[in-house]
Amino acid sequence: MNNVKRMIIAAVILVLTGVLVFGSGNNQTQGSGAAAAASNSNFNPTGYPIVKDKITLTGFGNQNVTHRNWDELYCFNEYENKSNIHIQWTTAPNQGFAERKNVLLASGDYPDFFYRCALTIADQINYGSKGALISLNKLIDQYGVNLKDDIKELPDMGKAITMPDGNIYALPSKPQISQSSSPYNWINKRWLDNLGLKVPTTLGELETVLTAFKTQDANGNGNPNDEIPYSDRTLGASIFSSTYSAFGIGSLGNVQYANYIDLGDDGRIRLFAISDNFRQQLEWLAGLYAKGLMDPEMFTQDIPTFTAKGEQDLIGAFFFNNTPDIIGSKYNDFVTTPPFKGNYGPAVDNNIGVPFNLGAFAISNQNKYPAETMRWIDYYYGYEGSLLIRLGQEGVTYIKNPDGSYALTDLITKNPNGLNMPQAIGQYAIGFAGGGCPEFAREEFERARLPSVVFDSYDIIKPYISVKALPMLSFTTAEQDQLNALTDDIVTYITEQRIQFVTGRRPLSQWNSYVNDIKNMGADRYVALYQASWDRYSK
Repeated sequence: MNNVKRMIIAAVILVLTGVLVFGSGNNQTQGSGAAAAASNSNFNPTGYPIVKDKITLTGFGNQNVTHRNWDELYCFNEYENKSNIHIQWTTAPNQGFAERKNVLLASGDYPDFFYRCALTIADQINYGSKGALISLNKLIDQYGVNLKDDIKELPDMGKAITMPDGNIYALPSKPQISQSSSPYNWINKRWLDNLGLKVPTTLGELETVLTAFKTQDANGNGNPNDEIPYSDRTLGASIFSSTYSAFGIGSLGNVQYANYIDLGDDGRIRLFAISDNFRQQLEWLAGLYAKGLMDPEMFTQDIPTFTAKGEQDLIGAFFFNNTPDIIGSKYNDFVTTPPFKGNYGPAVDNNIGVPFNLGAFAISNQNKYPAETMRWIDYYYGYEGSLLIRLGQEGVTYIKNPDGSYALTDLITKNPNGLNMPQAIGQYAIGFAGGGCPEFAREEFERARLPSVVFDSYDIIKPYISVKALPMLSFTTAEQDQLNALTDDIVTYITEQRIQFVTGRRPLSQWNSYVNDIKNMGADRYVALYQASWDRYSK
């Protein structure tokens, strides 16, 4: 497998060990930069502007398709007026961004900073230990006023950004709150009402509902054969994770699912993709697929295709994090279900999402103004900066109500040029769509952009949440090197074969052969590496 693919896979392996000790770290680049700034008469260590005479920094970032050219964005230009720091942006689109980023990192010709670049743990350890990315510990201690307050509120975030060598090479993103980071089972309530059915709560009830959707003209258009009971997008991964807990899988939370790791009944790490629980799940899903209850295109279709089906009122159920508007304009027809009960004790929800992302911002060793840069980015971790980056311009894109809440204007919600909400606000600010911005979102900002059904739905699933939202487990450099090679083969194989089993292209009679294949790929070592990390975390 190629290195790019390994680095992409490594992006989901977040860090949970280590303690954030400001002022620690062995990278000397940031120390000299901070000292230089302290003696620089152009630099204001507190207050605004950050510099008396304007300076220019170069930044490389991941530009979402909904964003306007970053040089023209209100959220950056308004802050330039406040900070007196101009940013010369180079951006790349989401599609193919990982490859573009990796080429840039390998080139040695760096911008002053990396912004919204989703730097993986491997990126941080590799380029940080070589000095290409500077250690930020002392800079945070001196100038990360807002970031330090955020870490006090969310201590796990401080642990997570600290690499095993004690250094902090990149800053995090907290783009969501619990309500907007939690995945939901969405089901078409109008279809249920048309057929006189209740919201399903068990696997058996779900199958009964999906069968009725398929056979009883649930959308009421007179065509009994056009309904798609359950659909999905992006390899159909959601149908697996949405029913994991019903089969006794996923005790470490959904952030571990990508690597098929959880705790077994004995309290030790297991590769659940070779467990009998997983085999039973595959058998159940294969039954649904064989009965025509799952969209035959769900393992290959992209999001626009999925949304187009929703707009045509063809989809009965799907699984997605936060707002159901990915289904299109008919999202108000959908409600969430509780987690489905199976044969493994009470219904639980192991799908709680990770509360923050890593690798959102880093400073390169070619930056002549590291202290000024830290002060510049720290603004967006504060309330005022987060409001600017997420909601844009007061009176234009949002208003503040007398009760302190925020509301988007008609320019955003009913855009005269036909732009959807992310596109409309993307002409002014970039935190609204795509995530990954170095910031710390507040609940009132999320309430402005998300429909009330998300918050109502969270109240439904909250009593069932069984695990804390945790980042991925961490590894030493040597462990990570081993894990990268193992993950590439094992995870890719499982992800491909589970679809083969569900669609019937590979019969479940070949289960033992599948298990042996994975064991021959190094499953025992794979589990041992996770066990070592889990043991460190559990101390």
